[in-house]
Amino acid sequence: MTSGQGFKFHEHTADITIECWAASLREAFEQAAFATFEVILNTDTVRPMESVDVSVQGIDIQELLVEWIGHLIALIDINNQFYSKFEVMSLRAGEEECSLKGRIWGEEIDLDRHETRTEVKAMTYADMRIDQQPESTTLWFTLDL
Repeated sequence: MTSGQGFKFHEHTADITIECWAASLREAFEQAAFATFEVILNTDTVRPMESVDVSVQGIDIQELLVEWIGHLIALIDINNQFYSKFEVMSLRAGEEECSLKGRIWGEEIDLDRHETRTEVKAMTYADMRIDQQPESTTLWFTLDL
């Protein structure tokens, strides 16, 4: 694994597995969102014109990640927008509940300008791993294409 933050893709049958890493869990969740949208389209073609506040909860970190990514995927259709900038403003990992508050930026879908790649149906629990170390966090998750 390289230092700093980032992500890379791993081939998976009819799906794609993503490995994300960052210094903190909060930043790793941001990388997971960015990686998911890089599967969907070239995010360089999306201007961060409008912001949307996002709030999700889960019973544990795994469910929180599924809820975060699932909600972002749903917002494509709900708002008719693609997104290119992702900020997790707060992430609380409690024993009985986890929560995340974030903000994402994007713009209305313009298929003449946005370079789309593939549709993502959902995130799955398949092959999910969350490895938290004192100075880094790595997330592995699979997207159903």
